[in-house]
Amino acid sequence: MSGAPGSVYHARVPSLRQLVAVVLPLLGACHHLPPYPTPRVTYGAAPIELPLVQLPEDRSRLYVLIQTGSMGEQLWFFDTGYSHTTCDAAALAAEGVPTRKTLATTRGELGTVRLQAATLPDLELGGHTVHKTRCAVRDLPGTSSIPAGPGYTVTGVLGTNVLRQFIVEVDPAAGVLRLHEPGSLPLTEPTRLRREGLFGPRLMAPATLDGRETWLILDYGAAGTYLDAERLGLPLTREQPGVWRGTGSSNTSTRTLQIHHVDEVLFGPVQTSPIDVIHRDRGPFAPGLLGMDVLGELHLFIDYPNRAASATAVEARGLPVVGE
Repeated sequence: MSGAPGSVYHARVPSLRQLVAVVLPLLGACHHLPPYPTPRVTYGAAPIELPLVQLPEDRSRLYVLIQTGSMGEQLWFFDTGYSHTTCDAAALAAEGVPTRKTLATTRGELGTVRLQAATLPDLELGGHTVHKTRCAVRDLPGTSSIPAGPGYTVTGVLGTNVLRQFIVEVDPAAGVLRLHEPGSLPLTEPTRLRREGLFGPRLMAPATLDGRETWLILDYGAAGTYLDAERLGLPLTREQPGVWRGTGSSNTSTRTLQIHHVDEVLFGPVQTSPIDVIHRDRGPFAPGLLGMDVLGELHLFIDYPNRAASATAVEARGLPVVGE
């Protein structure tokens, strides 16, 4: 689920060299068996702002620093396009959290990966306590688009089965993530969302691209926007080779990318900058992904319990880079 890092899509005019070098990840297009349930949450009196950061190798997507309480400060990847919270095997081993074998697998853009499982201790998350999260476990750097580098360790992916317990506020102008108790924050002029399929955990939002309305998965794990551009009738701008990064036993694949330029982009009623859409042919029933090239310009509230969103166009601030 992604396009290239933020330097590519932030300007909305990616160079050929940048797109050929990195077309990041379709991480959120992952499904797990068996279920990883929604954990119980004890809500605090008010949300505590969680700092958003980026990595030297990934300056387009969002990572969040969490003072977990029981396991100290941790770095997590923030991904509304990922169905289930997932932990890195090496990070849990360093924390002494035991894992167990399962028959579960995750299926991503580049193949299937076998999973282990772990139950995390209670975590302090933005002023709230998340109890006994059941976490899928795998080698994240080796089987996904999440990088590894000196100076940082990404503990895991903060996914939908945890986020759906909150009204999630992403404030790129302030550079913070806020998690609100459901019912505590009425949204202004909300845009209705719907579930992926009938019962899927991920949420879809209406987007209008050059006058063509479509429903796309809200995917902060995608650096760019991916959809079946031919079906939507968006004209092809160019083709070029690129490296596709995502979930699978091999996390890279070289492909020919079909690029479709879009001048007018609307999230509900809110307009953002022009973007380059990458064609993703997954069949008539597979939804596209609305990524950071659009979401990165929005101060967005996602009310998971009520399946609604409220957005304001903002100018994102430069985020601290961890491990640089």
